[in-house]
Amino acid sequence: MNQGAIQKRWKTMRIYDFLGIRVDSAGGRKARLRLPWRPELTQPLGYVHGGIIATLADAAAGWALFPEVERAEGCTTLQMQVNFLAPVVKTDMVAVAKIVRLGRTTALMDVEVKTGRTLCAKALVTYHIKR
Repeated sequence: MNQGAIQKRWKTMRIYDFLGIRVDSAGGRKARLRLPWRPELTQPLGYVHGGIIATLADAAAGWALFPEVERAEGCTTLQMQVNFLAPVVKTDMVAVAKIVRLGRTTALMDVEVKTGRTLCAKALVTYHIKR
């Protein structure tokens, strides 16, 4: 997916702009997204809220899938399992997603969310592909 196509698709994903999520790369059945740390993303203990981490993982899964299903009417999350492995404190996060299986109407993606070398969360995401 070229930069122009990413920008066009991005304009329809306003939640990502709101949170500050950025697409580093998308295509070839994988994606890499980044979310800079901000205090507004934290819960009372100062850790990034789990819902924010899950949103980043879901976004990365979607961006791994979008370039592969350009003729589809749309894609939406059916199921997501997230295992939180380490807290995120005052550091940026990177989510890397790859397609495990791509079918006609469903796709399964594997996502790792890291801060530096630390694996903070691991997600398995199932998407529905509307055709």
